[in-house]
Amino acid sequence: MKILFVSETYYPHLNGVYYFVCRVAPLLQEKGHQVAVIAPSENIHFSKKKINDIDVYVMPSLPLLYYPKLRFPIPVLLQSRIRDLINEFKPDVIHIQDHFILSKAVVEVNKKLKIPIVGTNHFMPENLTSLFKNAAIKKIVENFMWSRFSYVFNQVLLVTTPTETGTRLIRPKLNTSVVAISSGINMDEYNPLGNTDALKEKYNLPDKPVLLYVGRLDPEKRIEEILQAVAVALKKVDFYFVVVGKGVRKSALENLAIELGINDRVIFTGFVPDKDLPYFYKFSQCFIIASRAELLSLVTLQAMASGLPVIAVNAGALGELVHDTINGYLFNPGDTDTIVKGLINIFTEDSLCQKMSEKSLEYSLQHDIHKIVDSFERLYKGYYTKEIITKNNRALQNEVIVKFH
Repeated sequence: MKILFVSETYYPHLNGVYYFVCRVAPLLQEKGHQVAVIAPSENIHFSKKKINDIDVYVMPSLPLLYYPKLRFPIPVLLQSRIRDLINEFKPDVIHIQDHFILSKAVVEVNKKLKIPIVGTNHFMPENLTSLFKNAAIKKIVENFMWSRFSYVFNQVLLVTTPTETGTRLIRPKLNTSVVAISSGINMDEYNPLGNTDALKEKYNLPDKPVLLYVGRLDPEKRIEEILQAVAVALKKVDFYFVVVGKGVRKSALENLAIELGINDRVIFTGFVPDKDLPYFYKFSQCFIIASRAELLSLVTLQAMASGLPVIAVNAGALGELVHDTINGYLFNPGDTDTIVKGLINIFTEDSLCQKMSEKSLEYSLQHDIHKIVDSFERLYKGYYTKEIITKNNRALQNEVIVKFH
């Protein structure tokens, strides 16, 4: 089977969408399928390249004004190039990852080609509108984004999203069926062999208990709430807060740590390469996340696969991953008191920490990437053989949900 992925972001821009495709695509190839990707280029030229043994067709693009590392495809001749590419590759199934320029162009071109299209939604408007201060303007922008989302995804045969939280969010906006299939995680990567001494020395990390955050340092991640709780907890328990990642709020967060008098206990590492990241989880005792707009949270899954208790805000899909008092603690938005109590319990009660660690690892197993690839393969084969699903047969569409879910 030939499978064509379409994504508005891809290497070297690393985000959740890229990681989903780069995990799933190679495993599909190992199963004997031929896989290719359409993505924006790093310049204004069209080309074909190999990335991790996957054929990637890159479309001419320009940098976004406020996020120059992100790029948007140039609309001129875009549909023509996509039509030529699809005619050359001849995919049996197309899998779009968003509703932006590339995916919309593919959907438009496919109105005549009629190749089965599957869509996966990784999108929440809050991740793009967090910088808007005016609530009315923010709402207008979000409504417009959802309207564009509905236009594109209503033209695909079936939509997947990583969690049941995601299905509840988008089902009312679509006429097509929606099912939850996790984005998956490679369990082996987060149980690395070897000790962590060299990595601690590389990043100048102390030999003390560690609370870990991994992710962008942007407004919607609400790391300020975590710092405020850490400042209180440090008065009662001894640990370090290690913050891995980069973003527009890094300087402001460093200044807040100084204002709170905890800058000697907070370490901002900046960007950490993928090969080092699993070791940060390995030497940490607890993971924390306060972002309220998560459809899955890959970093939380990584922490769980590493056996870490997790303290998470009870918002978005995090409540599906973290079971309160079982593999961590859930706190309501802005409730720093619960964060503090959770930190004290985890860092002072070894037996509790061990039980939570075992449960995190147990819950993470259902997201094993090999199981996820099997689910998508069954879905693709249903479209490819045309034995299960057709665009206009809702009963058969429901049947495919049962068969692969």
